[in-house]
Amino acid sequence: MYFQKRYIKEDQAFVGTSGLVTIDLPNKGLLSCIELRANALVGAAAGVPDVWLHDALEKIELIVDGSKVVKSLTGEQLQAISQYQKSYVDTESLYNVASETQREHFLINLGRFYHDLDFMLDLSKVNDPELRITFDFTKDEVNGWDNGQAFATATTPSYSCIPHLLRESDIIPRGYIKTSEIYRFTSAESRKENMIIPRGPLYNGLYLQSWYKNEGLERNLDYVEININNGERIPFRVGRRELAAEVIRRYGLFKFLEHISVTIGEQYPTPVESGRIWQNVIAGVDCIGTEGVLWANYFNATGVLISSGAAAEGAQSLQFLYEGRYPFSLCKIPYMDEMDERTWMDSKKLGDFWVRVEEASGAGTNATVKLLADEVVAQ
Repeated sequence: MYFQKRYIKEDQAFVGTSGLVTIDLPNKGLLSCIELRANALVGAAAGVPDVWLHDALEKIELIVDGSKVVKSLTGEQLQAISQYQKSYVDTESLYNVASETQREHFLINLGRFYHDLDFMLDLSKVNDPELRITFDFTKDEVNGWDNGQAFATATTPSYSCIPHLLRESDIIPRGYIKTSEIYRFTSAESRKENMIIPRGPLYNGLYLQSWYKNEGLERNLDYVEININNGERIPFRVGRRELAAEVIRRYGLFKFLEHISVTIGEQYPTPVESGRIWQNVIAGVDCIGTEGVLWANYFNATGVLISSGAAAEGAQSLQFLYEGRYPFSLCKIPYMDEMDERTWMDSKKLGDFWVRVEEASGAGTNATVKLLADEVVAQ
């Protein structure tokens, strides 16, 4: 038994600056995960790092049988969920410096974690499996962060695709994990929303996301509850602080190392929401960033000159270590345990089933609050 990891596309050019790429996948074998790598040249302007490859890759989808969705996620959702699955992001994936190549690695798990032997997609039981990537390299702003730039066209952005297939094994998977968005609404002050969950699937994970500048979960949420049969059973109801504490207990704090070119005094998105930010010294660079506490999903860029101790100004190349919760303002609701099927929720056996979100009086009005679900699909 072994996992085969072979390129089916290597350094393939994206055609055009926006559009759709379709990658045909093998038609047999047990698919454990798909490794996707993207490269693009950062624009020439210094100090404008608001747009990343995970923004440019607007939708990453695994489709079978022509239209059946197995995975459908945005770039930043895929990176965030990988953190909860312990499939950590390579430090190379968070590099945004003018006129240099940005590389980002994505992992699409078909199981509960990397190389899960119980849950894989049996490609022999589906038709026409393909990976679809919707992309736009012309963006210069995203989700309220408007200090960015389009990727350069001097070097054509490219991608590589590596399926991980289990070979020479007598293992019969129990199925695969489908992940997609199932509900959304626009945030508003004191809004109360019942996010209805479709009946029928067996669920083993639910996620909330509010990814917009200064309108993350920490600001917008007041209470979150899981509600069954119109209040007949409420097995989970917590406030904002209790939710954060439980997420940390279950999953720990998330860490990202980031190297970026910033403009001192501007605000930039952070890969975690609320936590700490530490600086690192870069060899040959006479500026060091200021450490501090993260209170939201952005930070104010400040720094000092190492040679003189004076406050830095203008564009600077800095490196930070972030440690906090809610990667890309996405929270895995800490109720079901993906490793204990006794905690999974079979919606066929339930009545009305929803996640109720009660927003704070100071919630923002721009964010789209999204509910994503992990479904256990038998084959």
